[in-house]
Amino acid sequence: MSLLHELISAAAAAAPQREAVVTDTGTTTTFAEFDTEIRNVAGWLAARTAPGDRVAVIADNGAAYAQLYYGVPRSGRVLTLINQRLRPAEQAAQLATADPALVLGDERYLAALPGTAGPTVAFESAQWRAAPTTALPCPDVATPDDPAWLLFTSGSTGVPKAVVHSHRSILAAVWGSVEGRSVQPGGVYALPFPMCHIAGYNMLVQHAVAATVVLCAQFRPEAFAQLVREHRVTSCSLAPTMLHALLGHLERSQTALPTLNAISYGSAAMPLDLLRRAIDTLGVDFHQGYGMTETGGNVTFLGPGDHRAGAAGRPELLTSAGRPHRDVEIGIAGTSGGLAPTGQVGEILVRGAQVAPGSRSDGWLHTGDMGRIDTDGRLFVVDRLKDIIVTGGENVSSREVEDALSGHPGVDQVAVVAVPDDYWGEAVCAVVVPTPGHRPGADELIDHVRGLLAAFKRPRVVLFTESLPLTGNGKVAKDRVRAFARAAVHGRAEKPENIGNRKNLT
Repeated sequence: MSLLHELISAAAAAAPQREAVVTDTGTTTTFAEFDTEIRNVAGWLAARTAPGDRVAVIADNGAAYAQLYYGVPRSGRVLTLINQRLRPAEQAAQLATADPALVLGDERYLAALPGTAGPTVAFESAQWRAAPTTALPCPDVATPDDPAWLLFTSGSTGVPKAVVHSHRSILAAVWGSVEGRSVQPGGVYALPFPMCHIAGYNMLVQHAVAATVVLCAQFRPEAFAQLVREHRVTSCSLAPTMLHALLGHLERSQTALPTLNAISYGSAAMPLDLLRRAIDTLGVDFHQGYGMTETGGNVTFLGPGDHRAGAAGRPELLTSAGRPHRDVEIGIAGTSGGLAPTGQVGEILVRGAQVAPGSRSDGWLHTGDMGRIDTDGRLFVVDRLKDIIVTGGENVSSREVEDALSGHPGVDQVAVVAVPDDYWGEAVCAVVVPTPGHRPGADELIDHVRGLLAAFKRPRVVLFTESLPLTGNGKVAKDRVRAFARAAVHGRAEKPENIGNRKNLT
C-alpha cells in the first residue's frame, strides 16, 4: 500500500461488514460503506478544486472528519487540519498561512471565522454526504510522495508551526506503530484526541488491521467510560491528563472497564505515581509511544513487558520512552558534532521515512527534546529543550522536579517553569493544582522534595491554581504557564490571570 485510502480499500475487501467508524452520536459505518464515502469525498472535491489545493477542516471528531482524513488525500488535495479549540483569530492566522482553496467543517466553527477566511462549506450542507451509497467519479491523481496532510504543531512551548506530510511518511508512521504496538485485528479502539492533531493517525493504525475505531467528539471521563462499556472497547490512547481524570471517575463511581485490555499513552511525560496507580487499578497492558507532529506518529515504544517489570521492581524502566521500531533511527546530538556516546544527554535526533520531508536537516529531525539512550537501546526523554531551566549555571530538568512534586499527596497536577531571577539568572517555579480537599503550603512542598532533589533543583517559587491550561492533545501549554508565572512573580498583574479554566488561588 502506498496511498492512505488503500488502507480502507484493503479492509473493505477483507471485512466489508465490519464496523470501520463509530461515533459517540450513534453513527456507525462499515468498511464497505466507508470506502464508498471516501471515494465520494474525493470525487466531490475533484469537481470543485484543483490537484495540489489545500482543503482545510475545522470540526469536532465525527464521521465526516474521518471521511476527509482519507478522501482529501485520495483526490490529490492536501488535508489542512485546524484546531477547532483555537479562537477564531488564531484559526484565521493558520488559514492565512495554509491558504486553502476551501474550508470545511461544523457550521458553528465556520460561522465564527472572519470574512477573510475564504470559501467555506459546512458539513451540514456538504453534498457528498447526501448520497453515500453511490460512488462519485474520482480521478486517480495522488502519488505516494504527494503532500497528504498539513498539520500545525500543538504550540505547547511556543507558536505552532506548519508541518506537511506525504502519503509515504504517514504510512511509514502507521506501519511503524502497527509493529511497535503489536496492533491486532478485530479489536475496538477509542480515539479521544482531537483529529486536528497528529494523534489522529491512530485511526489509520487501527484501520491498517481492519479494527473498529470509536470517535469521541470531546473527552469527558464519565462519557468516555460509558462509551468504552457501550461499544466494548478493547484499547485506547490517553494523555496523562486524560488517564488521571478517568481514574478519578472510576474510583469515585466504583465502576470498572472490563473489556479494556490495552492503553497507549504519550503526548506528555507520565508521572510515575500516576502510572503505578493506573497499573494497579485497571489491570491492563500499557504501551508508551514517543513521537511528534514532524514524525507523523510515534518512533519509539515501551511495551507491556517493560511496564510490568517496572511495576515489579525496576521503576527506572517506567521513565523510558522505549526502543525505536525497526524502520527508524534515533540518535543523540553530540556536543561537538556527530552523535553522542551511549548515556550522554543531548538533543534527540530522528531519521526515517516517517519524518516529514520538510523537517529534516542533514537527514535528521532535530526534535528540540533532550534525552539519552542506554546500553539496551532505550530512549529516555529528559525534557523539552525550552523547558531546561538554567539556574546559577546548573541545568535543571522541569520534568524531574515535576515528578518529585507529584509524589506529594496534596499535589494533583504540577507544571514547572523558569522565572527570571536577578541573582540566579533563572529560578525554578512550580505551578501546582492541589488535590481536592488539600491546601499544601509552599514550604511544605519544598520540604517534600528536599530529600529527593539537589538544592539547586528545588523550587524557589510555588504558585497555586485550580487548573492548568492544556493544548488540544492533552499537553500542558507551558508557554501559558510560563507567562502566568512571570506575571505573578514580577508583579505585572495585581492579581495574575488564572491560566486554566477556573479561579486562581493565589
